[in-house]
Amino acid sequence: MDLNDVARQIEERLMGRRLTVPVLPSVAAMVLAVINDPDADINSLADAIRRDQSLAGHVVKYANAPLLRAGAPVLTVGQAIGRLGMRTVADVVFAACIGPRLFHVPLYAARIQRIWQESLATALWSHEINHALGKPFEGAFLCGLLHQIGLPVVLQAVQDILGPAPQPAPSLADIDSLLQTFGQRAGLDVATRWRLPAPVVEVIACLENPASAPGNPALVAGVAAARDLAALTLDAVGLRPDALAQMQSMRDAGLDQTALSRLSDRATAVRETLGQV
Repeated sequence: MDLNDVARQIEERLMGRRLTVPVLPSVAAMVLAVINDPDADINSLADAIRRDQSLAGHVVKYANAPLLRAGAPVLTVGQAIGRLGMRTVADVVFAACIGPRLFHVPLYAARIQRIWQESLATALWSHEINHALGKPFEGAFLCGLLHQIGLPVVLQAVQDILGPAPQPAPSLADIDSLLQTFGQRAGLDVATRWRLPAPVVEVIACLENPASAPGNPALVAGVAAARDLAALTLDAVGLRPDALAQMQSMRDAGLDQTALSRLSDRATAVRETLGQV
């Protein structure tokens, strides 16, 4: 089957809303309920975290991560909520509940792992940019985490169409073309089915042109800059403020030399924290 046939079938699945989109784990769905409804019962989420020893350990570990380390070590979920706030804990729990394991794509498992690492790094840098700019928006982490959620869905579709061992397998260039063509639309499909918050939908829709965002173009520009910082981080490229200042995404996000210096100083902590989210 050639690239055009695969693309045609993905298009048909998109039009018919027949793409395979993973069902959110129950705790992740509870997180979104808390995020979408300020009157939601956060105690039920806290209790759910405490009942799951793996999640509880993950939250405590993240609360002690280099990006957040301050004062005495955090030992319990209650202490983590007290230090981070329920919204940040909700973000961390959501990140722990989703990821590569939601997709069964052995042919492209390495690619999905890379996408997920990029997403995590973008989430961390989105939070850091938000802080560096003094912005109060709490959803930056989640927007960064889910900005390319459509990409693994496209890879899942390719796997479903071609089967487990296609001969020959599509080239990397062909896969890149499919991701470029369908990634955003697949992400918006996921956003609808998962009922993601409006800012996340706006980031998915407008990331390539932040100025077009009707609601919060500054947030979208920040995630676009975070995406570039994430790529540099994962490729082990040093973050020099003078070099960053030449990047259009940094200028679009309103990051001046002071803010870029602050972000550069946080690079090591971001790298160390990546393994703890």
